Amino acid sequence: MLIELLNQNTIEQFLIDEQKIKIDKQSSDFISYKEFVKYFKDLEKITKHNLVIGINFTYGWMPTIFNFKSTKLNEVLKILNSAKKDNTLKENELELLKECFNNSLVGTSKLLHFINPNKFAIWDSRIYRYLKNEFPHKYRVENTKSYLDYLSFCNTIINKTEYDSIHKSMENKIGYKMTKYRTIDLIMYLNGGDKNSRRL
Repeated sequence: MLIELLNQNTIEQFLIDEQKIKIDKQSSDFISYKEFVKYFKDLEKITKHNLVIGINFTYGWMPTIFNFKSTKLNEVLKILNSAKKDNTLKENELELLKECFNNSLVGTSKLLHFINPNKFAIWDSRIYRYLKNEFPHKYRVENTKSYLDYLSFCNTIINKTEYDSIHKSMENKIGYKMTKYRTIDLIMYLNGGDKNSRRL
């Protein structure tokens, strides 16, 4: 479990890794991020229309073209609206979302984060590599249980008072407010390349 990576040096490592980060505020990712989050924040309820738009702009951050892999859109919408209302998702619900969204947990995590950045963190191979110091084989990254463990890990870190200064520093570098779930996944993502990944 990823939660087992926690130790007394974890916050110190995040502090070190955050200090190394240089941000290009004009990067398209940082420009588009606020708009993606705002799109879902402004919705009272997610409809099929919103989902089609949202999953396609989410896949603008992905290396693959999006294709729906499931016809269970009513169930998917029910789960996404539940996530928007701060409800915790179960493993079987994540599996259904993943099945629908190109069989990609990475794409699913991004969409969930845009829908509710206070509840869900983005997950991908670089973050896995940062945490586990293992090659991010698809079967490892696409494991829904690992994603739920990862959310527990993030939640533990961001609720420590020592994380507040790290979070503020990231916001200052980027130039706008964001949730702690976003700053923590960014720190791991930006430090999760082959050459500088580590196990906490």
